[in-house]
Formats: sequence, structure tokens, C-alpha cells
Amino acid sequence: MRLRIALVESGTPATHIFSRTYLPRVGIPTMGAVLKQRGYDCDIFFEALSPVRADDLWAYDVVGIGSLTSTIESAYRLADSLRESRTTVVMGGPHVTFMPREALNHCDYVVMGEGEDTLASLIDSIEHGKDPQDVGGLAFLSADGTLNITESSGHVDFAGLPSPDFSLCPQMTSAKIPPIITTSRGCPHKCTFCSVTAVFGRKYRFKSNEQVISELRPLLHRSVCFGDDNFCADPRRAKSLLREMIDRDAVPLRWSGEMAIMAALDDELLDLMRKTHCRTVYVGIESIDTTVLKRMGKSHQAHVIPRCIENLHRHGIGIHGMFVISPDDPLDSVGKIIDYSVEADIDTIQICSLTPFPGTQSYEEYGERIIHRSWRYYDGMHVVVRPATCSAYEMQEEIVKQMKRFYSIKNVLDAYRPGRAWRIGYRLGGYLLIRRWARENAGYIDRLRAGYYQKDMPEASLSPKDAAAPAIP
Repeated sequence: MRLRIALVESGTPATHIFSRTYLPRVGIPTMGAVLKQRGYDCDIFFEALSPVRADDLWAYDVVGIGSLTSTIESAYRLADSLRESRTTVVMGGPHVTFMPREALNHCDYVVMGEGEDTLASLIDSIEHGKDPQDVGGLAFLSADGTLNITESSGHVDFAGLPSPDFSLCPQMTSAKIPPIITTSRGCPHKCTFCSVTAVFGRKYRFKSNEQVISELRPLLHRSVCFGDDNFCADPRRAKSLLREMIDRDAVPLRWSGEMAIMAALDDELLDLMRKTHCRTVYVGIESIDTTVLKRMGKSHQAHVIPRCIENLHRHGIGIHGMFVISPDDPLDSVGKIIDYSVEADIDTIQICSLTPFPGTQSYEEYGERIIHRSWRYYDGMHVVVRPATCSAYEMQEEIVKQMKRFYSIKNVLDAYRPGRAWRIGYRLGGYLLIRRWARENAGYIDRLRAGYYQKDMPEASLSPKDAAAPAIP
């Protein structure tokens, strides 16, 4: 009898940047599709959709859990409960890729980096009693506690992977398949705070236009999100896909996606985006200071940003401006970003505190200034690095204050523009989100103000379980 397998995307009940627009990531349903192709009975689950309990999974022989840094504590709790039932537990995702020793306190195996080939090989190894040492890209402990990390076999053949199979999820119906499509992997840039290139590499790999269009077909009546880390990084390929969407009558109701700011200088590209019903793009502006941009590893300069914003608006495309406050930025830089965003008429924004995720350059650069490693706060909305010019509490308060200023009732009511009436609803969502987040995290902010997180704190209170920390109301 073949092994029964469950794959789980860990989640968090906490309010975060994407709370109002949650879409499952495609990694778990893609791995599920790979295992299904190989004849395995595989179900997939998403904690963000409904609670996933350990006793719901005890009937499976192997449970794989995917996680980000901000959801890893939930993933560890689930893994611990499953191991009590002697279920084989496998973990994957960017956090455990760079923290395998930590993860192996909770699971049997860690799939490192891209997981499709490694997980499939591991399942075959478990089923036939083979030596896991022969599986590439795997971490596990020997009987004596020695950490073993096998050599990676390299990046997967992304174009050869099957499409994500959300039908494997019992939490969903066929009418509720998430409208998210990822057309590429990798990113040519190397931002200091991003782990994308560390996991997927800097070389771009694409699905065929044919496969993308086949994934679009069932979703044409909906608002689609292209989940690429940089949809337009290869403009020639992006234009080819958009033209084929038009020629083959595969244009969705509307779509959104992430792009680099410099792509907004390409009028031919923006015209194709408009014709295919692009409503808004998520743009990593990061900073309005060229010196800071260079320090972050960004390739654009501050003086081009206004022209890019204007060009997007001229083509009827909205912009969600994504900014990052570096620990070396002065306190008043937050307010300057808000002033700039209002003046440039950016549709919606987010301001994140630079978060040093494991595996990034920032994790090494700011290691001595990290104030705690309670991973659930590593979501971009919590200050977790000691700033150079003020306290962590002052920076956290300023970010919340200035985000409330941008998402004020006045700015909600003033948001209407011809052809972009949707701005009112989006900004209202921002108004509600930042205030809900502030209420939920009042305890965290109070702890920053009281100086609870100090460099000389005992190691126990810096553990992933944050054992010494008082509970947040």
C-alpha cells in the first residue's frame, strides 16, 4: 500500500499586511500535484482557511509542513503534536532552509530550498526504506544527533512542473479555487532584506505561455493575482505573455502583480498591461533616498520614482507603494515617506520595518542589533532591530502613527479619481487594518516602551517559543 501524505501551509490568526487580501501560496498545491503524478494519495491544507489540528492528520503516514518565518512557531507546534503520534514530519520553506538545526528539534526531515524534487525523492526513500543520504537538498539528524545536509541537486525544472492542484484541498470547493497564478521563479535583483534569490536563485525560469493561459481559463471571470516576485523583470517575456492573453481571449476580469519600479518607464509594456485589465501593481519603492536604496541593493534611483508613478496612472494602472524603513534611517524618514506618497498621489502604501529574515544579507548585517528572535513578530510590521538613531519603541510608534495618517478618514474620502474609484475601498481597508493591528499589538508596543527586549536578556527568552515573554492581550 502506498503512503498517504498530507501537506500543510502553516498560518497565523494574527493581523498582518495581507490579512485583507490573503491568497494561499502555490508551493504546497504544486508539490501535491507532483506527488499525485507519481501515484500518491495526497491532501493539502491551509491553516489560514480553517484550523488544522494534529488529530486531523494522524491518519497520514507523512505530513509535510511549509512555513514562513512569521508562521514557523505555529508550524513547530503542529509538528510537535504530530511526532507524538509517530507520524513522519517533513518541514520546508525559507525559514527552515536557513535554520535546519532549529527545525530538526521539531521534525524528522527538512527539505531545503525548492522542494518539489527533494520531497518526491524523500517520499520514495521513506516508502522503500532507502538511505535518506541519497536524497539531494535534505537535512536530517543521525542517531547520534549529528546534523546531515545532503548536497543539493540544483534548481528544479520549473517549466516542467505541473500546475498547482488546489482540488487536493478538502477545505475548498471547485468554485472557490484561489485566483493566484505564478508564472516564474527567481529574481535578477539581490535586495539585502529578501530571501528570494537565496532560495530560488537570480536566474529567471518561466512556465510556458500555454501553461499560464490554461491556468487562467477557469479564472477569467475573477480578479487574478500573478504571484511572481517580479512579474515584469524580463519585459520581453512579460510582453509575449500579455500579447498571447489578448490574442487567445484569455484576459481576466482584472489582475494585479508585483513589479520593479523601473518597468513603469516602458510604455509598450504598460499599454499591454492596461489592455489585459491590470488594475494595480505592487511596487518595491522601498525608499525615497538614493543612498538608502543603494545600501539596500536596489537598482533604481529616487529621482525616477515620480515619473514612474505618473506613467502608471497615465495608463490607468494603480500603484501600491511598498516602503522599507532601515534600522539606520532617522525617525523623521517615516513621515517624509507619507508626505511623498500623498504628494505623488500613490494609491495605497505599506511601510515595513526592515526585518532580517534568516538567509538574507540583513540577517548577517544586523545580527548584533536584533532585539529578539520571537519569530512570530518577523512579519515586517514589528520593529525587531534596534534603530541607530532612536529606540525601537519610538520607531514602532512612528510607523503606526504615520500609517494612520496616510489611512485617515480624510484620505479615504479624498481617494476618488476618475477610473480609479476602487481607491476608496482599498484605503478604507487600510484604515481598518492598521487600527486593528495597533489594538492587537498594544502589548508588544508596551514591551518595547518598557525596554523588555534588551541585548543582555537570557537566551531562554530569545527562543522561538518566546517562553519568558508575557502574553500579549
